[in-house]
Amino acid sequence: MRLGLDTEDKFLIKLNEINEQIQDIFLAEAKKMTEKIPVDVMLQDGTAKKQDTCSMEMIKAFYDKIAKKLTNWTLQTTSTTNNEDLRRDFIKMHATVDDYRILLHISTQYHVLLYYKPDYQVMKKQKELADFLTMTEKNEKKLAEKSDQVILKKLKDEGYKDLNPENLFEIFFKDDKIMENVTKEIDKQTDGDLNKIYDQKQSLLKELDNFLLEIYQIEPVLIDEARLVSGEEGFVFNLDVERINDEQSKQFSSDKMSEETKKNITIRVEEILKVIK
Repeated sequence: MRLGLDTEDKFLIKLNEINEQIQDIFLAEAKKMTEKIPVDVMLQDGTAKKQDTCSMEMIKAFYDKIAKKLTNWTLQTTSTTNNEDLRRDFIKMHATVDDYRILLHISTQYHVLLYYKPDYQVMKKQKELADFLTMTEKNEKKLAEKSDQVILKKLKDEGYKDLNPENLFEIFFKDDKIMENVTKEIDKQTDGDLNKIYDQKQSLLKELDNFLLEIYQIEPVLIDEARLVSGEEGFVFNLDVERINDEQSKQFSSDKMSEETKKNITIRVEEILKVIK
């Protein structure tokens, strides 16, 4: 049973009231932690501007505090998911009381924008990369054409006929040895220049990446898991109470709970309230 949902169960109504207090404090903390911080950034064309961000370190520290201070709770997982520009930081914990389990799930979902640091070296590295690409463009094309010819010749020497792009992929996929022999032959025929060009290009791109600056965007609002899955920015704070080995039951009743169990469950939920204050 998720706390916060409508119910006629008197015990759950009491837990809902505590849960509401926790969520109010949590949301107030979220608003503090996501206050806008203006920083200097640079666009790809060298234009400098101000961009608002927030401190993800502060949010993660807040989560760490919760996890460390809930000493009687079991930390199930603390993790970060990264899907291109959308990220999610979350912790999941649980506490067991007799035949019941209380589950705590806190998540932050936010977008990450990439800018360059306002540094002259960025422009210098961009020019170096542009000059390198201009210088190697024709040579790279010639080497690629030569490589294609080497591949076809090598495969024909191996007995393959009527070759087309689909055949090549299938051959290389099925026969690692052929792929290895072809690669060696290309390096031999081109003196490894194609690989040298690729490696140099990757090196320059990596040097540029070192100047990238992450800008974080998040809304200080509570969202449910459906909005989380759809990619909305915000915070998730969920508390669930379930009977162990009866997680699939849609009906939850405290009628069979002893007063001692109710008391201990309440104490555990109140622990969260004390921790986040």
